[in-house]
Amino acid sequence: MSFIRLKDVLPVKSQLAGFFALLLLGCTPQTSQEGQQQLMQRADTESTAALQLARQRLANNELSDALRWFRQAATLGDAEALDHALQLQQRLDGRLATAKWLQQATDNNQIEPSLVTSSQRAALGLWQPATSVVTNSGYQAAAGCNLTIQPVASQQAGIVRWQHLRAAWSADTFLSQLPVCFNNLITVNAIELNCSEQPALRINCNYASLTDEVLGGAFSQLLIIAGEGLASYNNGIVQLPDTASLALLQHEFMHVLGFIDEYPLSKQAAETLCRPGTFVANLIFDNSAETIAAWHRHWLPANTTGKLKLNAVTTCQAAGRQAYRVVARVNPMELYQTAMPELYQQLMVRALARPETIMPVQYYFAYLARQQQAWQQWQTLMQLAADYGYHDAVNALQYL
Repeated sequence: MSFIRLKDVLPVKSQLAGFFALLLLGCTPQTSQEGQQQLMQRADTESTAALQLARQRLANNELSDALRWFRQAATLGDAEALDHALQLQQRLDGRLATAKWLQQATDNNQIEPSLVTSSQRAALGLWQPATSVVTNSGYQAAAGCNLTIQPVASQQAGIVRWQHLRAAWSADTFLSQLPVCFNNLITVNAIELNCSEQPALRINCNYASLTDEVLGGAFSQLLIIAGEGLASYNNGIVQLPDTASLALLQHEFMHVLGFIDEYPLSKQAAETLCRPGTFVANLIFDNSAETIAAWHRHWLPANTTGKLKLNAVTTCQAAGRQAYRVVARVNPMELYQTAMPELYQQLMVRALARPETIMPVQYYFAYLARQQQAWQQWQTLMQLAADYGYHDAVNALQYL
């Protein structure tokens, strides 16, 4: 079920000023209308003429036309024009649209493949081969691997971001003590993964493209660093943009362990989750003595003493219900940059001591297989989920 997401809008796309300034250094004065016609005729066969037209359009802020002429110069074999075309289209349309154009242009022999550099392919996620492993990019926790996560990136920026996040995780006093391991990073072709690039919306990808990895990998959670937009955790998949901080990763990882956002959920999510008499790691959905006692039994060791100080939060307000968090102060489940309460650290450790209660990503992929009526694949994936001890998967297999 999809219900958890972080309302964290990424910064808007960078300005084009520096890009324009660099190109305009080489601009030539505007020509007459007659001269323009002659220049466009020459641009059919001369890359220098097409490049001159592109710079003129850029000077006039005619960005679509500038892009068209940069592309024309590139089709005539100008490597500089291709680089400018790729940079401009990324700023106008995003990296995914640029990758799709470049792939189509090279497939159709409009652009000579030898003109495309390895760094340009990496930036756009046009990997060859389409899926590969980045060696020495994993992380082994000293406390063991109660939970193993598979990081995935589709573009060079995602690789760089993962390296930063891995180093930050291993340097964090608390996170580095958790029995959580990360496999070596997998790179996947950006067009295949097809992650969305809408800053104000949650990132979505073609997760089915990772089926082979989920079938063959030794992990129970995916961490995908790709796309542009809002981070989320759903169905065993942590989804991050390639600008994510460790604080944002920590927030989404807490969702893996059963924590729920302490800001308003959507109406549908609130109505599904906020049922009186129930609770999650950090929230209790009513303040009755019975529900509080049940939370104590599930989440705290038997010898724990002390009375909870419940604090009302807005999580369930869309459903007209009241939820209560189990700590007093603002924390990463409300504002992800804030400090972690000691009780939440204890609850995270408690959750990781029972990894069989955490839904493995194989269970979600079994659901996708069922939608496609791929029953053999469904059984394989469900068995993998059951191998992690996940109760719902074990039950599902009993009906075969």
